[in-house]
Amino acid sequence: MIITKLTGGLGNQMFQYAAGLALAEARRTVLKLDVNWFREYPNHQNFIRYALSCLNVTEQFATAEEIERVRGLYFSRSERGVRKIVQALQLDGVLSRYSRNANWHHVPWAHFDEKFFLQPDNTYIEGYCHAEGYFANIADLVRQQFTLRYPAISEVAALEAEIAATESIAVHFRRGDYITNPSTARRLGAVGRAYYDRAFAVMRAQFPNATFYLFSDDIEAVAREITPPGPHHFVQASRPWHDHDALRLMSRCRHAIISNSTFAWWGAWLISSPNKIVIAPKPWCIDPNSKSHIVPSDWLEISRLEDQQ
Repeated sequence: MIITKLTGGLGNQMFQYAAGLALAEARRTVLKLDVNWFREYPNHQNFIRYALSCLNVTEQFATAEEIERVRGLYFSRSERGVRKIVQALQLDGVLSRYSRNANWHHVPWAHFDEKFFLQPDNTYIEGYCHAEGYFANIADLVRQQFTLRYPAISEVAALEAEIAATESIAVHFRRGDYITNPSTARRLGAVGRAYYDRAFAVMRAQFPNATFYLFSDDIEAVAREITPPGPHHFVQASRPWHDHDALRLMSRCRHAIISNSTFAWWGAWLISSPNKIVIAPKPWCIDPNSKSHIVPSDWLEISRLEDQQ
């Protein structure tokens, strides 16, 4: 059994699921999901919740007993006193029961984890797993499971048909907590206009008659700030949509310009055209400790800095 801990929004959950699935396939075992984070941090952001049910994934949820058995019991530095009490009460058998054969593997955020595929069966995985390399060996299976479970509502279906009939380019802008959350802004930061102007120019040179379809978590602000060259369409919901509606539409485009968003990453990765061009920002993160291993080698990286480098 492989258990993967799910955290964050849909894009992060998709990375965590795909990596866990790849390790489970390699060990010829089952993947189960730990979704306790969404109950433990219900106010983290009110729009973040378990979201994989919109996809054709295999949903098997780990029980508390399975999590403790596979992960083992963990004592943080502040909880070391609890361990001493357990030992004083001669309850070491409780610890060994859950820790003897346990393996809690933390996947580093800042660089690709070369030890990931060395992990055995009965491993608990925690971490973002932000790289295609964690699941490249089962890419076809991931694409199969990341098809959408629900049919499109009429407005989405109409726009989907329009996108399919044109030389369409998805353009994603991430705002929200990339601007309002100081920690996220320092680590990731919203990509500025200079990057998009360069990316628009590259795509327009390649596809003079293409239509840009612009997506964002704050599309009204983007519409005020950005005027793409040539045909374009600001994608807005006429009634409440879900994340998977935007994912559906982005993945139906032929090419993509993405922000430094895992949701946008998946929208581009799921584009089926073998000749697609995907433009991503460089660096992905402002944090200098990140090695930006999230961008596949066949995507085009364009500087997000004000001065072209």
